[in-house]
Amino acid sequence: MYQNFRSLIKLSPLILVLITSCVLDIENPIEESLSIEWISIDYDQVENKLFLQLEILPENEIINDVFVEISSDNFDSTILLNDNGEFGDLIPQNYKYSSLSEIYLPFDDYQFKAVIDGFEPEEVNFSIEEQFLPVIEEIIFIKNYENNKYEFSNNSYPYYINENDTTYLNFEIKIKDLNGIDNIQSVRYKTLTHWDTAEGDCGCIQGETCASSSPTFYLNNINSTSSDSIFTYVAINDYIKEPGFPINPLSVCNRSGVITFSFVVFDLYFGPQTFVEELLFFPCSELNCADDCENCPFGCGECGE
Repeated sequence: MYQNFRSLIKLSPLILVLITSCVLDIENPIEESLSIEWISIDYDQVENKLFLQLEILPENEIINDVFVEISSDNFDSTILLNDNGEFGDLIPQNYKYSSLSEIYLPFDDYQFKAVIDGFEPEEVNFSIEEQFLPVIEEIIFIKNYENNKYEFSNNSYPYYINENDTTYLNFEIKIKDLNGIDNIQSVRYKTLTHWDTAEGDCGCIQGETCASSSPTFYLNNINSTSSDSIFTYVAINDYIKEPGFPINPLSVCNRSGVITFSFVVFDLYFGPQTFVEELLFFPCSELNCADDCENCPFGCGECGE
């Protein structure tokens, strides 16, 4: 009996160490701190709708309420977010809290503070700038022939077609966007051709309207910076090469009529904006050479004589 007792005494320190170690592991778990991550702040100035979304991590926390306090120098408001699959929240119980609310926010700099009781709030800055529609300031059509070119921007001024020589049509447009070039996502165009008279190989027969569009019908920007917020786009791109679109002479297609250009400016905020411009086509024989000799030098002879 005493021998067993002595053995027990010898084992006691080891047992004590094991027990103490287990107790320490249980009493000191590794705690994960809760974090708030902003996903989206999106404000629609046209509809006056504000969408908010943030994520709570880790996902095993029990969250009662999530608020967002919105403030600026002259504005204060509080919005309740939810994770129930309603009021702007798409997927319930995924720890992504959302809200879609109708609210008017004046143009200003704001602080958006996500607040959860018992935890450190998360604040981000957000600016609401006035959005402006893009405007086409000018459309310049260019008639290229040999080593010369003729520019005109008046939409009532015709493109005069040469009798025997192919010319080339090019064009550029100047777009004003006060929000900067980053708001102009792309510029495309399509055409409608209508010949009042057409004889020969014209592609589009007399009296009909022929539509034309292509993935290659896009314009390239040639000035990414501008002090007056006016940006220039040209028809020449990776597919449409210099000097431009060939315009067959009257000896191939004797025609007159109009090509209607629909320029579509894709704005980041307002979406596609369409601008329509007509370009008239007449034979060089109808040009008054005394007034505008350089437009048809082959038909008018030496200009300045």
